[in-house]
Amino acid sequence: MHGNFESFDEFVEKLEEIENMGYVKSHRSGNTGIGKTLEDLLGIEENNIPGPDAAGVELKSARRDSGSMMTLFTKEPPRGSRELWASSLVEKYGYEDDDGRPALKVTLYVDEYNNQGFRTVTNEEGVHIEHEDDGIIATYPLDYLRDTYEEKFPEMVLVEADTQTIDGDEYFWYNEAFYLEGFDAAEFLNLIRESIIKIDLRMHLRDSGGARNHGTAFRIKDTSKLDRAFETRSQLIDGIGRDATVTEDPQQGLSDF
Repeated sequence: MHGNFESFDEFVEKLEEIENMGYVKSHRSGNTGIGKTLEDLLGIEENNIPGPDAAGVELKSARRDSGSMMTLFTKEPPRGSRELWASSLVEKYGYEDDDGRPALKVTLYVDEYNNQGFRTVTNEEGVHIEHEDDGIIATYPLDYLRDTYEEKFPEMVLVEADTQTIDGDEYFWYNEAFYLEGFDAAEFLNLIRESIIKIDLRMHLRDSGGARNHGTAFRIKDTSKLDRAFETRSQLIDGIGRDATVTEDPQQGLSDF
């Protein structure tokens, strides 16, 4: 197992030890400091290989109440569930970007149409991309989103930390952790309705023709709320006695190891 853990229980015991350490100075400046510091404390070697990081489970860390944005996954709607896409979508609804190319790089909101006339609509069938003139142009069926989500996040340990800055250095107190598994469809839709999860279209036309699509992204704001999108949420360390008021100058949130 990663991190020299013989069992998941041993991994949880190590998290409890780290909680009892209180504030720990970041081992690296910037956004990735929270992941790097926790990784070092757990004895996990840094790598960029997707997959489980500790005790066979993918490990994530979040600055509490950071308000940051993180891409959960990128996925295009299935072919049978979209009227227009890629080059035809940009040609009809796009604009000229700073490089003089036809482009469609916009964030979709639930409660209002954006400048290009798009918004997100949700119901029990799934998530729909709607244009104010042409109605629904693409749909993400709920089962399709479930499969995508569970492929990306089959199970996870999310460790949350309060942060404070002293003399320009960031310190973390890793004082709450959850084991997360499964896809909570109702809560996923609620997170979209609450604008905590948003959809970004990110495509433009190449000079040579054809579309360059950077992937339609489902992004989450305030990564500490990610646990809501999981069906199973078991608390591993409870943060009892923590003082949430100490957090100041939080930076970016959820960080891959």
